[in-house]
Amino acid sequence: MRILFFGDYSNLHAVIAQELKQRGHDVTVISDGGRYMDTAKDILLDRYPGKLNAVKYLYEVNRLVRKIKDFDVVQLINSHFLNLRPEKIKYFYDILRNNNRSVFLTLAGDDFHFVDACMKSDTFQFSEFMVGKQFTEFEKISQRGRLWISESNRKLSEHIYSTMSGAVSVLPEYDIPSRPILKDKLTFANIPINLKSLNYSELPEGKLKIFIGIRGGMEIQKGTGLLLKMAERIEKRFPELCEVECVRNLPLKEYLHRMNSSHIVLDQFYSYSPATNALQAMALGKVVGTGGQPEYYDYIREAERPIIPLSPLKSSQEWEEYLVSLISDRQRMEEMSRQGRQLVESHNDIGIVVDKFENHWKKIIGKSN
Repeated sequence: MRILFFGDYSNLHAVIAQELKQRGHDVTVISDGGRYMDTAKDILLDRYPGKLNAVKYLYEVNRLVRKIKDFDVVQLINSHFLNLRPEKIKYFYDILRNNNRSVFLTLAGDDFHFVDACMKSDTFQFSEFMVGKQFTEFEKISQRGRLWISESNRKLSEHIYSTMSGAVSVLPEYDIPSRPILKDKLTFANIPINLKSLNYSELPEGKLKIFIGIRGGMEIQKGTGLLLKMAERIEKRFPELCEVECVRNLPLKEYLHRMNSSHIVLDQFYSYSPATNALQAMALGKVVGTGGQPEYYDYIREAERPIIPLSPLKSSQEWEEYLVSLISDRQRMEEMSRQGRQLVESHNDIGIVVDKFENHWKKIIGKSN
């Protein structure tokens, strides 16, 4: 098949494309490369600040989209796969839909339906926008959630959801709000991890290292700033037992290399499920603190629970004491390390995930013949 991935988050589409190329498909990836992450892509498309750059970006999008024709599958990373206003995205989406055999959507990252569920329903106990009925600090400062559920974003999402060929979700929290809308047009695949490039190793000897990677500007949104302070308090209390390493905005290869010497990786505070960074760390054998709520394990039908299930349902002080007790229990950490790798092998191996993408494409495209 001729397949085009439009956009990428945290190397997700690039990893799938690599596997599909090995299976003999003709695959193209268009993305910004995750900017500082420098992830794989065939065509670079990025928008830089300033009015002149905005004009250049719009020109490049128009030129590029009109060349995308006769692909069997065009897979969009998100309803907002372009860095444009919703009305312009709709215009270019319709061109893609008319010029190609099928258009699919990856449910990854925020979109109207996911954020609407976070903001207006009891679907989730917490999110980066709300904890219970209260706005998070991030939402108070940014009002990002309220912007996501604007009328223009609603119209765009509803148009794409109603006209696209199908969709693939990569986390339970993206799947749950969209399942009643999309029904059989949607399949759940999990986030893909290329385990061949991430070799498992037992936890290193020596002083325990707590590792945190921060993406600039997202400290409040993902809770990484809070996690860093927590880790630094533990280091101050037990300097002979542990140390903290914090890195910011590194290319992916360098980031994974730096992570590999750590014992515990603290990832996110407001997620129900482990995302790419956490899954990569688990594949390497790290003990990971991130989204690991019971609903996640139930959704993927996994009995073992190796994740430190960070969330705002407990205070940072409670999580600090949890971590203090854990770093004193080497046997428990080693068990969590092994179980984490096994979880990724069972649910996130690239071959398993790409099978689900391929099967869904064939199922939907076959119905349209």
